[in-house]
Amino acid sequence: MEDVVLTQEAPVRDGRTILLAEDDGAVRDFTAKMLTEAGYRVIKVPNGDVALILLREGVPVDVLFTDVVMFGEIDGFAMAEEAKRLRPELRILYTTGYPGLAFVANPARLLGPLLRKPYRSAQVLEEIGRLLAA
Repeated sequence: MEDVVLTQEAPVRDGRTILLAEDDGAVRDFTAKMLTEAGYRVIKVPNGDVALILLREGVPVDVLFTDVVMFGEIDGFAMAEEAKRLRPELRILYTTGYPGLAFVANPARLLGPLLRKPYRSAQVLEEIGRLLAA
């Protein structure tokens, strides 16, 4: 699948894998580089459709880090809901650059923490650490 990129430039931290679903290529590359340098195995995908294909195929993933608004058939909320249905143990971390989205009115849709863009590397690493420690 040409839309999927696996990064592993550094030793993998405890065998942990992050599935990064982000439609902005520059943000996706920056975040993947930061996570890889922190020792995580990262699978980069451009949208929720591709992420769900990988999850359905049984690709091992510890954390799904997803943008809320992405191009494709499915948004980050619906994709995360389906991901949790497929894998109840999967941890979810959301991000968005849009402050006025529907989750503000319906926070029950959030299955994990939310980071606002632009985020700092330290914020991402802290949230992922919390999710993995839970």
